[in-house]
Order: sequence, then C-alpha cells, then structure tokens
Amino acid sequence: MLRFASRRWTIRLWYVLVVGFFLVLVLIPTLYVLSYVVTGWSVIQQQVLNNPSLVSPIAPAIGLSFGVAIAVAVIDLTAGLPIAWLIVRHRFRGKSWFNTLIDSPLAVTTAGLGFSVVLFWGVAPGIGVSVPGSLGLTGNPFLILMLLHLTTTFPYMVRSLAAILEEIEIEYENAARAAGASRLTAARTITLPMFRSGMATGLILVLAKALSDTGGAYLALNLIGSCAPGGATMCNGTGLINVWKIEAGEPSPMAGLNHALALVSAIMIVLSLVLLVVVKYVALRLKFPLRRVWPVAERRLSSGVPVRAKNIGALAFLVIFILIPSFFFLGLVAVSSPRSAMDWGRFGSAVGYSFLIGGVATAIDLAMGIPMALLITRGRVRWLGRVMDALVNVPYIVPSAALGISLLLFWGSQRAVIPSDLVLVTMAHVAFTFPFVVRNVVGALEQLDPALEETARTLGAKPVQAFRRVVLPAIRPAILAGSIMAFTRSVGETGATVSVVGNRMETAPVLIVNLLAPKAPTQPDPYGAALAQIVLLVVSFAAIFGMRFFAERGQKRG
Repeated sequence: MLRFASRRWTIRLWYVLVVGFFLVLVLIPTLYVLSYVVTGWSVIQQQVLNNPSLVSPIAPAIGLSFGVAIAVAVIDLTAGLPIAWLIVRHRFRGKSWFNTLIDSPLAVTTAGLGFSVVLFWGVAPGIGVSVPGSLGLTGNPFLILMLLHLTTTFPYMVRSLAAILEEIEIEYENAARAAGASRLTAARTITLPMFRSGMATGLILVLAKALSDTGGAYLALNLIGSCAPGGATMCNGTGLINVWKIEAGEPSPMAGLNHALALVSAIMIVLSLVLLVVVKYVALRLKFPLRRVWPVAERRLSSGVPVRAKNIGALAFLVIFILIPSFFFLGLVAVSSPRSAMDWGRFGSAVGYSFLIGGVATAIDLAMGIPMALLITRGRVRWLGRVMDALVNVPYIVPSAALGISLLLFWGSQRAVIPSDLVLVTMAHVAFTFPFVVRNVVGALEQLDPALEETARTLGAKPVQAFRRVVLPAIRPAILAGSIMAFTRSVGETGATVSVVGNRMETAPVLIVNLLAPKAPTQPDPYGAALAQIVLLVVSFAAIFGMRFFAERGQKRG
C-alpha cells in the first residue's frame, strides 16, 4: 500500500484530483455570477437598470461598503502598529494573556458583534433595553459600520504586522543605535521599510473582512433603523444583498430582484478584486520618505513621556474600541429578562447545524487543502503552483454574501445533483474557508528546509513516509491554526448561508439575526440573542480547546 501511494503516477493523479476539486467546486462556482450577469445583461437592462427602485440603492450601498472598509483599514494600520510593536519588541508579565485578549473578538460571531457594538455605541430604540455603561452616541450608518468593523478586523492587522516584525532581525536596529541613532530613527529608517509585506497582508485581510461581513453589518444597520426589508434607507453592499434576498423569498417578490442580486454581487466581486490588487501593488512598492532625519526631535520622542503616551493611547484604543464593544452584550443578560421562553430545541438545532457544517467543511478543507499546499510549494510544475497560489486567494477576497449568491445561481439549476440544503450550505462554507488552510500550510512549508525531506529520501524513505515522518510533524501547528480559523469562520458565518438557502435553514448566527430582526409582528428578543451568543461562545471555546488538545496529544505521540 505504501509503495502504491508513493508511485509518481499516484501522486500526479492525486494532484489532478485536488486541482479539479478546486476549479469545479470552489473557484468556478465562486465566480459564476460574473458570467451570469454577462449572459443575462439584456434582462438586467430591462428589469433592473430601468427600475429606479432597484437601481437607485446600488451605488450608495457599494459606496458605503468601500468607504467604510478603506477608513477601517487606515485606522487599523495606525492603531495596530504600536500594539504589534509592543507585543514583539517588549517583554512584560501576562504577555500570553494580552495576545489572547487581542484575538478574543474573533470568538464572537459577526452577528453577535453587530448586536454588541450597537448596544454600546448606537442609538437603537428598537432593542427596547439599555445596559448600564452604554454610550448611545450615534445612529449614523457609516460610523456604526466603522465601529463594528474595527472589532472584526483589528486582530487580523495586529497579527499580520506582528508576524512580519518577528521576522525582522533586531540586530539591524541595534547597529543603527550603536552608530548614534535614536530608537525612533532606527525604527523609522531601518524597520518600517521592511514592513511592506506585512502591511500589504494586513490591509488585504482587513479590506476583505470588512467587505465580506454580512450578518454583523446587516444586523447593526437594522437595529438603528437603516436597513430592513421594505424600509431600507441606507444599506451597505452585503446588507442590500441580504435585504433583497429576504424580499425575493416573499410570496409576491418584485420583478427583477434575482437579477438585481446578481448585478450587485458581480459589482462587489469585481471591485473587491480590483481594490485588493491595487492595495497590494501600492503597499509593496510604497517608498517611505525616510531619508531625512531630525536627531534632536526624534531623540526626545524615543523615550519618556512620548513613548508612554503612545503605549497608553494604543492600549486605550484596544480597550475602548475593540474589547468593550465586542463583549458588551454580556451585560444584557444581567440587567434584563427574557421576553418569552427560550426555544432550546430551536437553539440546539441551530448550534447543531453550525457545528456539523463547520466540522465537515473543515475536514474537506484539510483533505484537499494540504495536498494543494504541497502542490504549490513542492510541485514539479512550477507555473501551475504559482497559478494555484494566486487563485486560491480569490474565494477569501470575494464577499461571502456575493459568493453565496454566485453558488446559488451555479447550483440552483442542478438541484437534482445537490437536492439537500445542508450539502449546498456546506459547499458554500468550503469555498470561503478553503484558503485559510491552504495559506497557513503554504506558509509553514515555505519555512521548512527541503533538505530535511531529501535526507529522509536518501535514507530509503518513500515520499509518503518522508511526508508522514518529517513534514507532517513540522507543519502540524500550521494545520491546527488553519483548522481553527476555518472552523470559527464557518461557525460564525451568516451571509453565505442566508444567500444560499435564505431562512430555510437556521445556523446559530442566522438564529441570532432572526431573534433581533424578526419579521413583523414578532418582537425582537435581545435577551435570547445575548444568551444564544454566550452559549455559542462557550461551546466554540470548548471545541477549539478540544482541537488543540488532540493536536498536541498527537504531536507528543509522534
């Protein structure tokens, strides 16, 4: 069996299977909406572009999405750099706990974050309950979305900057300081120019996440009365997709809604790809104006009060704008009471669907993602590896609501092949979580010296043996990281699920949205939504720690 699995034609056949899986089940369905719009352009002109009620909300919604995403990216970069510097360049007690705090908002679903942010910052009389400490400062859609996306994107920026900073040798700064440069001068002239790749990665992750969020964005705008079916005054792009998807499911939907959904989805996909390519190009080629030095001023800014003020300001930003708004919903359970008995059967079913879909999607990601990463980094056909390396990022960049619409259009005419909503939703989740596993494993494989595998081969190990005994133990942490990211992303996803099946299937995040933004005459249930998010948070942490436990146990046995 080992000899059969190690044969060259077997390995090639497996690579063909992996590439075929990616193209047929991930990439083509993700971008199918583009061809749908091109082939159906005459219908779109007739039913959408000639209908003011459909065409008028599109430009403001897309403008709001991209305006907020760009503003959030700039703020994240400005505030994230001092935090990343503090993590990497300073030693202090509780550093591991501090790292955990930065990542903790990722454990809350985006729908839960939308609810929590509005509860803390927003003016939302529809919630009908106030938590002590809530500020209630604004009901402006732009500000609410910006404050929401800060909580969902800030950890990505900090992690990207910290990762590249850890790779930059501090000896370069020490050499500059030994030559008489101040700390600020050394960091500004030596370290920051090397930051371009980390900055590009962080900006891409932030923009992609901000443009993709559906559940949190729709819920936040709905709670402030800005975006709702039948009464949308200002939605963002994904919120508009969600509203039209709900209206399309009504008994007598407006003519052209499905084509309007396709048009908005296609525009979001194209503009997202263009923006992120431009950002990466500019960030990697950005030339910092760093030649001029101000020795006296920079020496004064390198120690004492200015440094303490910078660190205190960064920590205050983290606490006030990220941590408190992310978990403010916890206080609601303490100060309010349920408006109706909690339907634990409904909640259990929603959580069960979430974890079943997340678990199956993660397993498929691992089965196909690890071979894809090997093809990209170790494949003999270099041009194919480079092409796959570029294409595998596309599903991550595409907004999940638009991805869901594209998958629905692609598979909708083939329901005989995929009759189950559960299978369809799982395939959608595989599409947008697949890059998490591939990117993590590719990064680990690129850091692994190929000479280790070659040594094992010269000692008589078959390719499969060399992978199992040498490569797999080395990349296990990356596999675990990719698994956790894929699983949590799937469990917290709203947009793709709603786009594909509407409300025919309730996952946990969809349940939270439905509890807070139900159809009339049902009243919102903030207590039930907060309780559901708390239970989901506990179960998610238990699942993540369980994955870590079994991975570490397997590593010790290996």
